[in-house]
Amino acid sequence: MTDFETIDETFLRKRAAQKWGPWGEGVISLSVADIDFQAPPEIKEGIIRAVREDRTPYGHHGGDPDVLEVICEKLNRVNNIPADPDDVHMIPGTMFAIFLACYYALKPGDEAVICPGPVYPPFMENIYNSEAIPVFNPLSLQNERLDLEDLKQRISPKTRLLMVSNPHNPTGRVFTRKELEEIAQTAKEHDLLIFSDELYEDMIYEGEHISLASLDPDLFERTITVFGFSKAFGIPGYRIAYMVCHGKHMAALKKRLHGMIVHADTLAQAAAKAAIVHGSPWLKELRTHLRKMRDYSVARLGKIPGVFCPIPQATPFLFPDISSFEKTSEEMTQYLRKEARVVVMKGADFGPPGEGHIRINFATSRSMLKEAFDRIEVALLKI
Repeated sequence: MTDFETIDETFLRKRAAQKWGPWGEGVISLSVADIDFQAPPEIKEGIIRAVREDRTPYGHHGGDPDVLEVICEKLNRVNNIPADPDDVHMIPGTMFAIFLACYYALKPGDEAVICPGPVYPPFMENIYNSEAIPVFNPLSLQNERLDLEDLKQRISPKTRLLMVSNPHNPTGRVFTRKELEEIAQTAKEHDLLIFSDELYEDMIYEGEHISLASLDPDLFERTITVFGFSKAFGIPGYRIAYMVCHGKHMAALKKRLHGMIVHADTLAQAAAKAAIVHGSPWLKELRTHLRKMRDYSVARLGKIPGVFCPIPQATPFLFPDISSFEKTSEEMTQYLRKEARVVVMKGADFGPPGEGHIRINFATSRSMLKEAFDRIEVALLKI
């Protein structure tokens, strides 16, 4: 059993290079989407077994057969996606799938509609890298309502790709079957390829995660879905995820992948297999802890005048509205870093619809959160 009430700050400052590494002693980081807990021992043991098996020659392009077998079983059982090994490809992280979808679907001048915005920054970055244009279907951040009529109006003759994040980063929304069906219908009517980032499927507190590709066979063929292990299992350093699609699009993507990565790292694939086969007890404990941290964090922010914080259904993130303080999200993050010595992410990083918000990662211990919110409260009451 993991002790989620204890974190090793010395380890984090040494090894968590993105989240904790840039900041000095005494600074608390609630920023980058790392959890502050070491990986389940079952994953480490799975990697050790793979080392002893000498998995050092080139492997299969799409992934090691034993890994694909357990992933397909999971996709059929959990996601209701009727995948077989030809429909799955192991890749070096979910971010790579975002790049690949944009590289595959977009040409200069094309448009990609993001449903909804705000959204994880690499969505926009890779659209821009493709010399295409991101178009935002905004999410109402007061009532977290998805405006599906607005979505339809955002589609133009230049639209080639519809990009979805569910569960949603940064707001933590879990979209309903009805919402997903309307998104799917819009894609069908305009013959659009869909990219669906479902990385946070294992970090849900309320609601039901439904994979877009599970809704019907046509969606399985027009939807590139990506799943991963880095967030819920705390193994982003292994850079392992898997992409799922059926038919002509997957065949075309596999050809491109063979010339890019040869195949995913074999030891990282062993970590993925161990997570699927042995990870359920860990996930249950982690979700219990994170739900408590979510409730605690929302309650703390709710006591600060001027802060409005919706309750996320999923993910380790809060996305509170801080616009009443009359600071941009960048100014607010700089202020909190200086005055509270707490690092959070600015909402503007998630696209124009995120301005006026900050993102807070609560995947840490209660004692660390208490200290961070004590500091944030004092700093905001000064404004």
